[in-house]
Order: sequence, then structure tokens, then C-alpha cells
Amino acid sequence: MTKTTKRSARRAGTGAAVAAEWTKLTGSARDRRAAAAAVGLALAVAAVFCLTLEPTTGVPLADQPAFDVLTASLLGADAAALVLTVLAAAAVGGEYATGMIRTTFTVTPDRGRVLLARAVTVAAAAGAVALVAAVGAALVSLLVLSGAGLPVWDAADPAVWRAVAGAALMAPFHALVATAGALWTRSTAGGVVAALALLVAPTLAGWIPGGSLLLPVLPGEALHSLAGIAGPDGPHPAAAALVLVAWSALVLFAADRAVRRQDV
Repeated sequence: MTKTTKRSARRAGTGAAVAAEWTKLTGSARDRRAAAAAVGLALAVAAVFCLTLEPTTGVPLADQPAFDVLTASLLGADAAALVLTVLAAAAVGGEYATGMIRTTFTVTPDRGRVLLARAVTVAAAAGAVALVAAVGAALVSLLVLSGAGLPVWDAADPAVWRAVAGAALMAPFHALVATAGALWTRSTAGGVVAALALLVAPTLAGWIPGGSLLLPVLPGEALHSLAGIAGPDGPHPAAAALVLVAWSALVLFAADRAVRRQDV
């Protein structure tokens, strides 16, 4: 077999693995309902945060900058991300619990290829749902402001869509971490804990003397930077992107090593 033929075979094998993982991830009516529920939760949370800005901040809604109302509404996308993270972990944990993982590895013996296919499909599916949730949450803030007769944010402002896109990035990243964690531990709980550990890492760093020095290399601060809400002391967007890529590569590498050692 020539090198060209081998490369074509590998591409075909990877494509088939991605298609199989996509079918498993999106083929269940229950999972589709859960994804829809994540979007619905995002809209509800966005409305709650927008409507309670005055009592929580002490500043009347009329005095709130429209962009601040938008960023408050995007917390709805964060809520959706938590649901999608649990779903990502459950997809892997469920395969281990039922023994379906053995079938997966029998059909595709190259476990690295299985991991790559799962990572691609999880990131794509979570990203798509999160983007819908983030746009929906932004529209909620638009409705709240216009309903109150107040000026709305400028849809032509790049900062608006940067914030929306940044909010949508949280779900695919943490879903990827949850997938890797579930593969390490062979359980849904392990995946959820891994994702939550990175989620709360900035808070924990704040409790440690000198822990603030760790913030620029933590994914939470990187996500805020890419969304344009990290503040003047936040990392540069290019550096933030590298941080997310590095963390993604790290967790996937660790998952790859763990999967190859498993006796399933």
C-alpha cells in the first residue's frame, strides 16, 4: 500500500469515526430534548438577570449601560454551557456504564481516532447549541431594553458580537474537558468534576497568596479575554487563544494516554 493510499484510508477511517460519534451524540431524542432545554434555560436565566439588575446592583435599569445589560443576559449562555457539559460527560460515562464502549473500540480499534472523533463532534455540537443560546440570550436583553423604552445596544458594534461569540465558547471548551475527564475516570461524575474544577479554578486561585499570577494561564480568564470582558489587566486575545488551545491539547493528551491503557 502506498503512502498516499494509507493517508486516504486514514482520512476515510477518521471520517467514518466522526460520523459514527455524531450519530451517537445527536441521534437520541432525549439528548436533543436536553439540548433544547439548555437553550430554554439560557433564555430564562437571561431574562432573570436582566430584570433583576436593579435590585442586585442598586442601579436603575434606565441608568445601566446597554452593553452591561447585554453581558448580564449572556450569563444565560453560561447556564446552557453547564447543561451541555453534563451531557458531554454523560455521553461517555453512559458508554462505560452500559459496556457500549467495548463495541466502539471493537469497531474502531484505533482508540486515538475514537478520541479525536468524539472531541470533534462534542465541540461542534456543544458550540452550535451554545451559539444559539448566546444569540437568544442577547435578544432577551434587547427585548428587555426596548420593552422598557430604553436605548438598546448597537448591533453594528463588533464588541457586541465578540461578547456573544465569547459567551458561546465556554460550552465547547468545558464539554471537551468533561469528555476527557469522563474518559480518564470511565464515569460521568469524573467528567463533570474535571470540568467544574477548571471552572472554579480562578476563584480558588484568588484564595491562594500570589494566586492571581495564575489567572492569565487559566481558561476562565482566557474565555473572558476572548469575549472582551476581562478588563484592562486581562491577557491579550492572542495569548488567551493559545491558553485555550494548550488546555485543550493537555486534557486530550491525558485522555488519549488513559484510553490506550484501559483494558476494555
